[in-house]
Amino acid sequence: MLQTDTPEEYEIGDEVALTSTVIGILPSGRAIAGIPSYGHPYAIDPPPKTRAGDKVVLVGDVIRIDREANKLTVRIDCGGVVTVDKSAITRLRKHRRTSAG
Repeated sequence: MLQTDTPEEYEIGDEVALTSTVIGILPSGRAIAGIPSYGHPYAIDPPPKTRAGDKVVLVGDVIRIDREANKLTVRIDCGGVVTVDKSAITRLRKHRRTSAG
């Protein structure tokens, strides 16, 4: 289950959610979304009946942490990689390590 609070520390493999805003719908049916602190438009396959201005949650896994710049690189489940400020993360599920042996 995803937690609604965001802790100070993230680890590689943590599942996180980013709330994006749909900027527009392309003729192909894909949507252009804005992700907070990403700085570039991001193409997604939107849910049915999505319109410009709607919020869409993107879920992915942390693959890189830059503690000095306070940024996370996230591999989004629908494809693609984005680097965002930690403040852009809306939810988190901690990665559970399993012990070998």
